[in-house]
Formats: sequence, C-alpha cells, structure tokens
Amino acid sequence: MSEKIFIHVDMNAFFASIEQRDFPELSGMPVAVTNGRHGSCIITSSYEARAFGVKTGMKICEGKIICPHLIQKSSRPTVYAAASKNIMNILGTITPDIQVFSVDEAFLELTNCMRIYKNIDKIAYKIKDLIYTSENLKCSIGISYSKSLAKFASKINKPDGITFINKKNCHQYLNNAPVNELCGVSKGITQFLNTHGVYKCSDMKKIPISILSNRFGNIGKKIWLMASGEDFEGLASDPVHPKSLGHGKVVLP
Repeated sequence: MSEKIFIHVDMNAFFASIEQRDFPELSGMPVAVTNGRHGSCIITSSYEARAFGVKTGMKICEGKIICPHLIQKSSRPTVYAAASKNIMNILGTITPDIQVFSVDEAFLELTNCMRIYKNIDKIAYKIKDLIYTSENLKCSIGISYSKSLAKFASKINKPDGITFINKKNCHQYLNNAPVNELCGVSKGITQFLNTHGVYKCSDMKKIPISILSNRFGNIGKKIWLMASGEDFEGLASDPVHPKSLGHGKVVLP
C-alpha cells in the first residue's frame, strides 16, 4: 500500500494579518486583536507583536507593557469568517479529501490525487499562490505521511514556510521537540508526562503506551504514537466546525 500524504495548511496570524491587509498603515506594525473595542483579552497578534513576547490570552494592558507601541484592533468575526470560507473553498479545489480543523487551518489528504499532481512540492506552492492571489494572505504548510506530523511540520518554518517530514527524517524533527508541541497535549497532560520523566518526544519511550492509555484513554494512546511518528489517524469523516470566537477561532457560516 502506498504511503499516505497529508498537507496541513495554517494561516499565519490569521486575524491580525487580515487587519494588516485591510488597513495598510498597520503593515509591519505590532497589532493585537481583541474581542471587541473594549475587550481586554488578546485573541491573536501579529508576528511583529509576538517578537516582543505578546501572546494569545494575554491582557491588552500586559501586552502594552512589553510592547509600548502595540496597536489594539477590535475583532471583526464576519470578515474573518468570509475569508475563511473562501480559503476553504479554494482548498476544496485541490482535493475533495479535506478536513476543516478550525477557522484558519485545514488538513488535505493527497494520497488519491498523486496520479494527477505527481509533485507534492508543486501542490504546496499552488496552494500558497491561490490563497495569496485570492485573499492577499500568507500561510504555512506542513507535509507528511500522517495528519499529526503534517500539523507539527507546519509550525516549524512559520511564517510562510513549507516543511516536509517523511519517515526517514521524522525523528530528526521529533526527538528534541518538547512534548507540549504535539497537537492535543494540554498543560495537564504535559505535567503528567513530566512526572514520568517525559519532557521531549524522545523521552516517550521511557513509559509504556498503556500508562497514557489508562490515564487519558484514546488521546493518551494517540499522543504516545505521535511522539514516535507512528500516529496514522486519517481525516475525520464528520469534522466538527468551530463554534465560537475564542483562542483564535470564529464561527464559520
């Protein structure tokens, strides 16, 4: 059976990038998006703001302490949702095998399309070109033989990068990666792993898979497999769309 091919498309600082796109005077400026004009919590921020240490979930007053020139912008859910819908429609022209993971990211499986496309690199650049031409927004792309590794890969060369992880080089990327960089590893799971001497992915071999499975069920088993590059979960047959604004997610129409 041929090796599966997944692509994870992740928009770069999605809400903040839309604000910079629609208001050119914000280009290159540290921008923080909050939930409403009087919102106190930062939903997301531009990469210029992140360079100062501004993070999602931080209070806007805290952000302005470490970044005095931080510009606050009120969120515009309708605008973000429209851009997201268009982007997902674009991705749907690449392959029918798509899972919308959130308002600003999606998984594509290209396994059944490679007879047509032949070159995976060309597909990645085509995706970036189509999105940029249509929405004037950039994205990062991860490519791998599993969904979880594709998502992990898309974070490596942000912003605007392309990273390909295969079975030969997966441990090169995974071994020294902190376990909390894996998808689905919460603070609670991280603390549990740390108490068992697991701090980076290569440490996962210190504990049996049964310990995580017994404690966290299927999620625990999945995390153990992800750390070893052995998670082969496919696209969700009935993906759940994001329901509310928060942590960088908004309602899709």
